[in-house]
Amino acid sequence: MDKIKEIDIPKDARVLVISDIHGEIGLFKELLKKVNFNSEDYLIINGDICEKGRNSKETVKYIMELAQLNPRVQVIEGNCEALVGELLAENPLLIKYLMTRRYCLFNEWLADAGFPLKEQSGIREVKEILIEHFSQEIEWLSSLPTAIEADQYIFVHAGLEDLADWRETDRDKAISIPSFLEKSHQADKFAVVGHWPVVNYSKDIPSDNPIIDQEKKIISIDGGNRVKDKGQLNALIIQRTAEEDLFSYTYVDDSPGCRVVKDSSETFDMKGAILYPDYDIIPLEEDEHFTLCRQPGKDKLLYVKNEYILQKENGACSVKSDVSCSLMNVSTGDAVSVLDDSCSGYALIKKDGEIGWVTKKVLPAVVLAN
Repeated sequence: MDKIKEIDIPKDARVLVISDIHGEIGLFKELLKKVNFNSEDYLIINGDICEKGRNSKETVKYIMELAQLNPRVQVIEGNCEALVGELLAENPLLIKYLMTRRYCLFNEWLADAGFPLKEQSGIREVKEILIEHFSQEIEWLSSLPTAIEADQYIFVHAGLEDLADWRETDRDKAISIPSFLEKSHQADKFAVVGHWPVVNYSKDIPSDNPIIDQEKKIISIDGGNRVKDKGQLNALIIQRTAEEDLFSYTYVDDSPGCRVVKDSSETFDMKGAILYPDYDIIPLEEDEHFTLCRQPGKDKLLYVKNEYILQKENGACSVKSDVSCSLMNVSTGDAVSVLDDSCSGYALIKKDGEIGWVTKKVLPAVVLAN
């Protein structure tokens, strides 16, 4: 890894770490407001500020200006920012990538430059146009470090290789290692990563909240924003003190919110989830709202909402996306996000970052009407 930046963070500082913004400038600003971000805070943007979301152009511009104005704002590269390297290297496969992406930084830039991208467009021509109009942004993105090292932390987008010297981690792996929390590293510091949505690690009630593994010294914070259709944008909050650092977190999402109007305490055990990439199921017993299912090669039985089950042409079944198989208990006044109210009898909600089903009678009618 060639681009490693070292920074000093005072013992009394507050550090905010946000990753995988993915072009959602509105959510990013909302999250900064929610945590009361100010110029005294240290803000670490842990990669993937662009791609997949609805406004990569403004997100890149805003964060670049934020970092230029305040040296306490630090940004590292993710695999999405690495696309700039492919552009500068004139990788012809980039044209195919751009043609298949609805939301993409380069496509937004090309539209601003008045250039209609076509399959026969040459990569060199695209490169020259983008450099002509967005040279400052391209230079800034290409200069981002792959990792930032502080006294107790290594901030890196995806992870570190399990090497005696973590600095020998291959750059491509640092920005693209999958499921890093299931692996290990030998650095004597916390590795703070994004890239892999934390919900993929869920064993019980699916959760998009950051995971802090003290034993492995890994903190995984990607809430699945714009990657999971029910994801969120997380902020890890590190309050530094002379004795020890204190961890907390918060999040925002763009699902409609409401307050629960009636208590609900389900009495039977219904927990678990079906998550990427294991979507195949074997239905066993269908009820009015849920079907008891088993996943191939697994013993645990799960209740899957009927509307989420897909019948394949070969007769096999799968779910149409990540889906919670958990019922949630709620109390009057609880703040929740309504993720899916289109199913019969039950609505899918998020409470405190956890996702599950509740009967629709506990939610206000005005939310269900929307």
